[in-house]
Amino acid sequence: MKKIAFIIIRYGEGVNGGAEVHCRMLAERLTPYYQVEVLTTTTRVFNDPTQDFDEGVSIENGVLIRRFKPAPIDGEHHAYYRKHGKWGRRIRVRLHRLGILGSWASRHPDWSFGTEAERRAFESHPQHTPQLLDFIREHRNEYQAFLFLNYYFSQTVLGVAIAPEKSILIPLAHPNNPLYFGMNVTMFTRVRHIAFNTAAEERLCEGIFGRSMAPWSLVGCGIEEVPPADWEEVRKRYDLPDRYLLYLGRVTPPKIDRIIPEFLRYKRRYGGDVKLVLVGGIDPDIARPDSSEILMTGFVSEAEKSAIIRHATAMVNPSKLESLSLLMLEAMQNRIPVLVNGKSEVMKDHCKLSGAALWYDSSRDFRKKLHRLLEDDELRRQIAERGPAYVRKNYSWEVVIPKLRAIIESL
Repeated sequence: MKKIAFIIIRYGEGVNGGAEVHCRMLAERLTPYYQVEVLTTTTRVFNDPTQDFDEGVSIENGVLIRRFKPAPIDGEHHAYYRKHGKWGRRIRVRLHRLGILGSWASRHPDWSFGTEAERRAFESHPQHTPQLLDFIREHRNEYQAFLFLNYYFSQTVLGVAIAPEKSILIPLAHPNNPLYFGMNVTMFTRVRHIAFNTAAEERLCEGIFGRSMAPWSLVGCGIEEVPPADWEEVRKRYDLPDRYLLYLGRVTPPKIDRIIPEFLRYKRRYGGDVKLVLVGGIDPDIARPDSSEILMTGFVSEAEKSAIIRHATAMVNPSKLESLSLLMLEAMQNRIPVLVNGKSEVMKDHCKLSGAALWYDSSRDFRKKLHRLLEDDELRRQIAERGPAYVRKNYSWEVVIPKLRAIIESL
């Protein structure tokens, strides 16, 4: 049986994060066809080494995990290298905003300005693992394919360069600063294949890396179907109301600072008994809102999460940075109306293609669309019909896994 390896910054049960969950689902579903390994760090929770995994080899759900302890090179100068590594990125951001970066990249596929400082910044990052990169270098011939997820860390940016001819990049690309590093040019143009989640993600990357971008295809990811916990027990444990707008994800200031005041404005305008329920790990710096209209559950189990989704009146995803949005797909699969931030081209595409969700473009539009989702019975009926069909056609495991296997076998 051929051997493949996923490379990601964190991996394992209890590790939260969209990229980490995405990796785990793909890895476990490929175990019937390959010897699947994961090369990762010992990090479980960022900035909390007391919770680190043990270094070494372990097995989880049929996946062999090799964990390497971070050992940054010249770590005390990371801030210096990071500062000096911004210049090339800022130029690329500017060119993209002017609408000329893609055409420039098509004619000039190489980029070197600022990349040496970027390399030093990656190597001095607290999560850098030289031994992981050495492992790829020493054992590259043993693997059919290396599958790299995310581009924020050295494990992907530097790892892809070791064996580009057998590397698949699953970038999970967002329109944010790390995507514009000059070192990404080599990665996005020399890798053997890029597996995008959505057409919007591919359009974003083509606008940055031009026609020199490596061969690519739309693969995506499926969603977990976890049996729900007993609803009455969940409802009582978290004191959940009968009608609620659900936010699901990390409860951090960048993610929820806008949605709470917007919801309270909605309540002042329209009233009603619906409340906002925030489900997910709570950032220690979060100031809990002084309002009975807002509930925070903290971290819940997967079974509890499944029950909470299925009983939501509607869901909201205020994020601007998505490459797929598994949460949106999970809501659609469960026939739950969902309202998303129109600044995310990925989620806006889902709305247009499925007819099973709405997006908002402003504060006023948020209140208007939320009221429609909560009160329009015909719209809710259409959503109940269209959502599952869209997910099944485009993001079921029966669709995703054959696509990914075809790429692996083509190497």
